[in-house]
Amino acid sequence: MTEPISFFFNNFLINPLTNLFVLLSHLTGSAGIGVIMLTIIIRIVTLPPTLRQMHTTRMMAALQPRMAEIQKRYKDPRRRSQEQMKLYKEAGVNPLGCFSGMLLQFPILIALYRTFSLAVGEAPESLIDLHARLYAWDFLRNGLPLESNFLWLHLGRPDPIILPVLVAATTYVLQKTTMLPAADEKARAQASMMNMMMPLLFGWITINLPSGLGLYYVLSNIIGVVLQYAYVGGGPINWRALVGLSQDPVLPRALEVRQMHMDRVMRMNRDDDEEDDDEPKVAAKSGPKKGPSSQVTNAAQPSAAEARRRRYQSGRRRGRR
Repeated sequence: MTEPISFFFNNFLINPLTNLFVLLSHLTGSAGIGVIMLTIIIRIVTLPPTLRQMHTTRMMAALQPRMAEIQKRYKDPRRRSQEQMKLYKEAGVNPLGCFSGMLLQFPILIALYRTFSLAVGEAPESLIDLHARLYAWDFLRNGLPLESNFLWLHLGRPDPIILPVLVAATTYVLQKTTMLPAADEKARAQASMMNMMMPLLFGWITINLPSGLGLYYVLSNIIGVVLQYAYVGGGPINWRALVGLSQDPVLPRALEVRQMHMDRVMRMNRDDDEEDDDEPKVAAKSGPKKGPSSQVTNAAQPSAAEARRRRYQSGRRRGRR
């Protein structure tokens, strides 16, 4: 079981990222600049799932009022799950899309940990392993060993103070720009706890990681904040909310984006309801059939329409709203 996973990581993540990092560092003459360029390239490659995640997250926020109504209306867990999946399908939302970008980052972080440990590590065996992983290009091998110092950092060693603080701060800012006001006190308390725990957790983990990986994470968070700002269309920034003095969103235009998605969902539901209401009208306009069977047809049409109304009133039509 571990052999396929090891084969995938080595041949599709660790080796390509290691060669790309060595190439960029050799071209720029600095491993720190190589980390910056590598971060930008990775964020460009992973941009489509990142944008999909941002869109899905906003759509899920727009669907929260409908989801709360389904929770109240249907007590049966199975029926409730069916109605929720129906709502996701109608809105064109995949709930797993909220985690697509995040899940993609974890294997990349694991691979980058190995990359920086090899490329700028101080252990003699790391240089031997690095030579074994480099492609057979003289240009790459001539660039070794890499210059591992950048600013105050040695990219192969952990930085116990400044870099963990930067990781925690940028993670906090990214979360604050992503989250919208919670619907109730319970959700607000959970969001506040996450806003504090996640940055502290990532900052604590960074203490024992190579500085190159911490630098990558800081840069990736900054790019994430820029993408969030661009996604909502720019606009003002609520600095009071950023430092926790207000419950309003950090990006006020995010509320406009959520309202736009909510209007889209409501418009979709109105169109569905109008189509459902038009079906009996079309049948009525066609008029009764001529002939001996006209009385049977006239008697059957009201009963069918009444049955249809009862069926929608019993849950299906109200479940959509």
